[in-house]
Amino acid sequence: MKNNVFSLKVNIPSVQKFKEKYPQYGPFAQKDGSFIFDLIMSPSSFILARAATVFGFPAVLGVAELSYQAVTQDGSREFNGFMKQYIGAIVCALMEANGYVKTDTKKSVHHNKFTKGEFYRLG
Repeated sequence: MKNNVFSLKVNIPSVQKFKEKYPQYGPFAQKDGSFIFDLIMSPSSFILARAATVFGFPAVLGVAELSYQAVTQDGSREFNGFMKQYIGAIVCALMEANGYVKTDTKKSVHHNKFTKGEFYRLG
């Protein structure tokens, strides 16, 4: 058996860059929402979001369950509309930082806690 090494350069936007693009979420990303920001702004989450994109699904599907579990695990956080929009904004920033652009197409996310998600294509 032969082992191959897989390497992928992933650009991870800082909280400051995210705040510049999404000022409405900046304070949340810096404080109460930093746990989910750090979870999604990672190479592994980008790979999951990119895989969802490759298979023809909205990018957020790649991190939907991971995000939902992180938000609800301790019972003190609510998984509401604001949180879902915030997660979508993080995914958008991550995808765009890695050469993807929005297609302006939104479709259902096949996860019972999300409704619609954006499709991306490599720019």
